[in-house]
Amino acid sequence: MTDKIFFMALGGAQRVGASCYYLRLGNMNLLLDAGTGKNNQIVFSPDFYALLRTSFMQSMSQLNQIYISHAHTDHVGALPYVMQEAGHANVYMTEITALLSEYQLYDRAAFSDSRHGEQKRLAIQNLFSRITPVSYMKTLQFENYQVQFFPAGHIPGAMMMLFQYHGRNILYTGDYSLDRTALTEGCLLPENIRIDTLIMCGLHAKHPHYIRNAGNELEQKALDVIQFVRNTGRSILCSTGQLSKGIEFLSMLNMVNQEHVPIYIDASVMKIVEKMERLSIPVMNNIDNYIMGDDMPEQPHIYLTAEASSNWQFLYHENRMIDFSLHEDFAQMKKLIKRINPAQAILVHCAPPMNVFDDTIEQELLLDGECRTQCIFAEESEIYQL
Repeated sequence: MTDKIFFMALGGAQRVGASCYYLRLGNMNLLLDAGTGKNNQIVFSPDFYALLRTSFMQSMSQLNQIYISHAHTDHVGALPYVMQEAGHANVYMTEITALLSEYQLYDRAAFSDSRHGEQKRLAIQNLFSRITPVSYMKTLQFENYQVQFFPAGHIPGAMMMLFQYHGRNILYTGDYSLDRTALTEGCLLPENIRIDTLIMCGLHAKHPHYIRNAGNELEQKALDVIQFVRNTGRSILCSTGQLSKGIEFLSMLNMVNQEHVPIYIDASVMKIVEKMERLSIPVMNNIDNYIMGDDMPEQPHIYLTAEASSNWQFLYHENRMIDFSLHEDFAQMKKLIKRINPAQAILVHCAPPMNVFDDTIEQELLLDGECRTQCIFAEESEIYQL
């Protein structure tokens, strides 16, 4: 047995999508997230074959544990495949993440494939019965390492993971938020623990001029939609194209809807709202929220869907794609690294630079005398010894 630690990005390194990271603690094979990505409508997956070409593993069945940070498809989309191939691996996520993943991965399969959808749904549901739900602050003790889970913010159920092995502390953030969002509190970081390696999702690590939610972007979008209905007397269709953004936008609409504009919700949003409210996460209100029926309502209203396109869209004079960022910007990333002050930060889930002359987070931190962190922009399929 060796006490060496190795890290390898199988996907989602210096690009967004298919986030999946291999962590080897001694002789234990761990997987952090298992997502898919999409490029020009073509779905891509992590490069598991790169892992099997190493000396660490010759078969996916050698995986010991799988940890899922949150339920976005770029972090959980490849999980059914991994669970089929790694039949003995234990899978850990929060109960909320399990519910959200359940809808993302197999409830919607029945909708998108009318012929084989139910078969797919039942096959994936059988796999998901193997998942072990965990709670925040819980610690799992294994033969030669332990792991503790912390709230990550970002979306409900998201978690960070602190691995402790042979006196070394490794924190994987997943996607996170430092401050409160429409549906979550900010992240909770380990206290009084020296972090040796921070594995950090750094979407904007190469975007020094990007400022998230300038002027409170989400609130302003909600107010603009409500005012459109009130000022024009016409209805508007709002599509978010992503479930978590659909429920986040609905929550914000309800917060700022002082005019009591009717908000109609389609099945794509309603099913996940029901699952969240079952876990005591309130999203809807009983005054202004309605379920869309078979006929378009006559009074001016907002129609909210999480589908990229809707059969209703041609009936509305105004269609808007509602998009906003759930990721921290450059300044917030820098704040988090300085707060944790790890010896080493491995940056993954990074989008390309907007300008080749812009500084990266690494270059900024090199000029900061209070920060001891060495940054590594991990490349996919490269092996890093920690």
